[in-house]
Amino acid sequence: MRRSRAAAIVLLISLCVSGCAPVLILGAGAVGAGAVVWQRGWVKQTLDTPHDRVFRAARAALGDLDVVLEDETSAADRGVLDGYDKEGRRVMVKTKAAGEKATEIHIRVGLWGDQARSLEILEQLKKHL
Repeated sequence: MRRSRAAAIVLLISLCVSGCAPVLILGAGAVGAGAVVWQRGWVKQTLDTPHDRVFRAARAALGDLDVVLEDETSAADRGVLDGYDKEGRRVMVKTKAAGEKATEIHIRVGLWGDQARSLEILEQLKKHL
């Protein structure tokens, strides 16, 4: 157990030092979804929900969390919500249909990405589905 943990830490450090962005798989969420992935500052997940419902839920979640939207773009198969949180950090949510009943969602908070805040947005979004 200790060796595998130590090996994982060494691998993660070597990836960071080498310039490759580490990918963290955070587990599956509720709402019939794939694994949550943290990659290059983005939280990513595919939800088993049609695009229009996910986009509306994302807009509602951002409103719940006091994100002021500055731009909203929506088409039948993709959308972008762009705004700022109370701390003045940029918040971006991108949605893209992945078939008729699934949607890819990408969430980023701040320039480098705030994993905890992005996951908070994702969880709030799921409450609206």
